[in-house]
Amino acid sequence: MSNLLNKNSKKKLLDRGPQISPATQFKLDEVEPVLEKPITRAAEKKETLPKNKFGSVRVKKSTRDKLNALVSLNKADNVDELIDLMIEEYLAVHVTKDEKKQLDIIMELYSSRN
Repeated sequence: MSNLLNKNSKKKLLDRGPQISPATQFKLDEVEPVLEKPITRAAEKKETLPKNKFGSVRVKKSTRDKLNALVSLNKADNVDELIDLMIEEYLAVHVTKDEKKQLDIIMELYSSRN
């Protein structure tokens, strides 16, 4: 440590070895140009919006554990698919036609925000 603090010392602390250079060097003339397609406005929007946006839902730890346990029993590939399955089953059994229409309208509102 005292060697580092001593300003009068001219001793090299690191031996770098011989200079290394690549066997072949890159030349810009050798590269073939790539033709790019013009991007339209619709294509820009599709590329900027991810297909699967993720959000979060706050649930109790016991609910999370139940969902993970059902996934462990191979009832679904992941929790998201399990919840989708449960929602579809609930809608088929417990929701009336009028409520389904209201749900569709609300879902359209949510999807238009995204």
